[in-house]
Amino acid sequence: MISKNILSKDFIARMTVFSDSLYIRAAQEFVLYYAKLFRFSELDLHKIELITEEAVVNVIENSFEKDEYGSFDIKVSYKPGAFIITIEDQGIPSSAELLEKKETSALGLLLMRNLTDEFNLINLGRGGKKTELIKYLPETSIEELLTREEKEQNLAAETAVSSDVPTMRLVRPDDAPMLSRLAYRVYGYTYSSAFYYPEKIKELIETGLLTSVVSVNKEQEIVGNLSLFFEHKGAPVADSGAAMVDPRYRGHSLFKVSKRFLSDYATENNMYGIYSEAVTIHSFTQQGNISLGAKETGIMLAFAGENLTFKKINNDKKSEQRQAVVLYYLKTNQEPQRTVHLSEKFCPILSKVYTNLALDREIIMIKDDENPEANHATSIINTAVKPDLNIAVISILQMGNDAVGMITRQLRELCLKKIETIYVEIPMDIPFAAVVSRELNKSGFMLSGIVPELRNGDILKMQYLNNVYVDPAKIVIASPLAAALLTEIMKDYQ
Repeated sequence: MISKNILSKDFIARMTVFSDSLYIRAAQEFVLYYAKLFRFSELDLHKIELITEEAVVNVIENSFEKDEYGSFDIKVSYKPGAFIITIEDQGIPSSAELLEKKETSALGLLLMRNLTDEFNLINLGRGGKKTELIKYLPETSIEELLTREEKEQNLAAETAVSSDVPTMRLVRPDDAPMLSRLAYRVYGYTYSSAFYYPEKIKELIETGLLTSVVSVNKEQEIVGNLSLFFEHKGAPVADSGAAMVDPRYRGHSLFKVSKRFLSDYATENNMYGIYSEAVTIHSFTQQGNISLGAKETGIMLAFAGENLTFKKINNDKKSEQRQAVVLYYLKTNQEPQRTVHLSEKFCPILSKVYTNLALDREIIMIKDDENPEANHATSIINTAVKPDLNIAVISILQMGNDAVGMITRQLRELCLKKIETIYVEIPMDIPFAAVVSRELNKSGFMLSGIVPELRNGDILKMQYLNNVYVDPAKIVIASPLAAALLTEIMKDYQ
């Protein structure tokens, strides 16, 4: 076993090797030694062995000139619920076009994507680049916890509506198994979430990355949940999600009361606000957000898969297309004054969004004939691939003059991997942000919206659909502003 003190470090172990095939097996043995400490199955260990080989070969063949013998690092690390293999080098920046044309590297990228649970590509500018290969730890899923009797009871109970009024409290680590059972009762097995894995939920709660308000009935069952997900412990904003109400307890306004509970929690803990995504297969969640004072900030097309269903709401029918969500932001404390820079095209609609939010913002429009420079020559971007949703999120961590080129090259790789929806997150604190959004729009990225205070300021979200069909008539919208946003987005889509 590895002590918690070591697990909390930036990495568990690090190995530096030269760019020679001599070291491929040594790298595999190094990674496997630590992977075995986490009790992976033989099948998962084989996958880890294979993705390590592919990642190392990719660096050797594409990051250094022949006979250059540069060195690179292999690290193993841990985050709640996940084992992470990181390959870092300061060699030649990868060329998407070159990798696509080379049969071996294209196959390697495909294997790395399909055999990992998450696949992150991080460009560090002059600091080089790194690839993160993430495997979720082996855990007991809710499928293994549920007995046949419980499954039958669950189906029978859906027809009854309880008059019991639940009470609410903050979640505790030992609530994790009941939360998994609730996820099953609400979604069956159609929900892409850690909530099917009790041990993972428990650890997220213990590390401060997740908190929830849970609704508890008189039998002390958890029959409702609404969570806050934090990017890091103590973050000033959090993503509200995992809204679940046992079918027997619908009609008690549990979502609305839970949202108010978390709003009070955020206020008391000096958080600036809570952002959330409301589904558009029905309008109930959107209306609940609006009634509590949350404001619309954007729409993410094709965010969730077609198979997501809600028991007793849409009669378990699958959507005919990937589902859109409406972005909301609920202000809970006074935020800092910020200046945001918007492109001429996006400024009219986003100015309406900002006016509705009533944040302390100075909005500066950058005209189409203006071309301000970035503060840096090179960018740092992080690309997170989420195979369960078949989406990717490209986040700009440092904005340099090469940002547009880096993102468009990354876009080609993601399209080659058949990722269906690609989002990009752009910090809006410098004028060059408007240039980036303008140029990415020309490359096929559409507006999505904004998320206030996400990373020491507001970020602009844009979205790219990789051969994904969207019928706006199947997107249920609950407010005029959200309808205006959808109209503006669909102009680019069409």
